[in-house]
Amino acid sequence: MSMKWRCRLFWGNPCTSPPDGMPRTIMAVLCERTCPPYPPEIEAMMAQPDYRPGTGWTIGFDCIEQRPIRRWSQEARARVRQRNLRRRIEKKFPLFAEDFIAAELAARPSYYEGSNDRR
Repeated sequence: MSMKWRCRLFWGNPCTSPPDGMPRTIMAVLCERTCPPYPPEIEAMMAQPDYRPGTGWTIGFDCIEQRPIRRWSQEARARVRQRNLRRRIEKKFPLFAEDFIAAELAARPSYYEGSNDRR
């Protein structure tokens, strides 16, 4: 899967404004990150002396696609929640850990079964 990127020529100093009331972003071009260092449109703008990097103008790449979010299964959520509960309780109360763990599991069974309900 090829990620989509945006290459921008923009004013890079956040403390100052671009000269002559120019916009903060001069050009934005869609490209792939595997392209030569910069798209040809950006290179043509950089050839002009006013837009060279170092004069306040900067070139940056922004990823504009988000990868799909991977959701945990209910079993994985339950396993991690119970493991974290056990670690937390055994660290604080090693002698009475089993009693406190059983009480917490009884008090909030749906949470420790991996339920995703927000109450």
